[in-house]
Amino acid sequence: MNTPELTTVRRAEKHSPVWLLSAARLMPEKPPRFGVQILYGFSEKKERWFPFMQFIAACGGAAVIHDLRGFGATAPEESNGRPAEALADFGYSREMLTDDIDAVWQACIPETPTPLPRFLFGHGMGALIAGLYAAAQPSEVSGLILSGLPHRERLVSPALAWFSLESVFTGDGACLPLLNRIAETRCNKGFTPEPASDGRYLWTTNDLAARYEFAADPVCCRPHPLRDYRNLLRLVRDFWRPSSWEKPGKTPVLLLTGGSDPVSRGGTGTQSAVRFLTDMGFAPAAKVYPDMRHDIFMDTEREVPFTDAMRFVLTRLPKRAAAPDPPEGAQ
Repeated sequence: MNTPELTTVRRAEKHSPVWLLSAARLMPEKPPRFGVQILYGFSEKKERWFPFMQFIAACGGAAVIHDLRGFGATAPEESNGRPAEALADFGYSREMLTDDIDAVWQACIPETPTPLPRFLFGHGMGALIAGLYAAAQPSEVSGLILSGLPHRERLVSPALAWFSLESVFTGDGACLPLLNRIAETRCNKGFTPEPASDGRYLWTTNDLAARYEFAADPVCCRPHPLRDYRNLLRLVRDFWRPSSWEKPGKTPVLLLTGGSDPVSRGGTGTQSAVRFLTDMGFAPAAKVYPDMRHDIFMDTEREVPFTDAMRFVLTRLPKRAAAPDPPEGAQ
């Protein structure tokens, strides 16, 4: 099976360092019928999503992904080999996030006479970013798939106030052991470790091998500074803020979640998300996988959400034009 092609997208902006966005794309064997742009979750890297990209390509689509600023291999141009998270905040600017998404799409997807239908897929934190992108520019996407969407959190404002106060004393780049421990413990609550499990990241997936691989990866499994949690909570706050959705469109939306996902709160949280998006002018559909956790696309039964996501895409593609009748007398 083909391996995604790695590329770098250079992003130069006024009054900020030049960033090199580490991206990957995978094209199908035949000309693509559609494109899927993947935005991953908190503390991830693009390589975790290569199997899903291969599935997309097998269905006739072009798959595109990039490491968000401060994550994976994306880094400022003048980083001199130092890890990105030690250098700069990926920031919280919806304009910057949107511009990065568009720059990667334009750099990775070849121009065609008819624009390729573009579907935006987001998981976890990426679901928040994808949703906010579609909220601002609904005409730019043919469909939106949100996996493991973080639920509406009432403690967002108090937590952001605490982070602001804490940063005065520690700095925004400080890694607070207590904060990282709270984040992991809160998500792990209610799960029973398997006999072979070390008890870490139980909330992510049923696939024990996937959990061990994640825990052993220093790019993914690392303490996060205060600013990362601040930016995540700002995304949660703004996604669930009605004023963010001032340009509703007829973009089809699919919500996918694990029934035991503490991030989305399973079926209860998904029902809340369906009501909210309906109020914002969209017509979302939803599917809950009762036996899955947060990372449904990394689960032992990952082929099921793979298939559901692609069925959503394929059933929303423009119908192909019928071939013209042959001229009279043609053999």
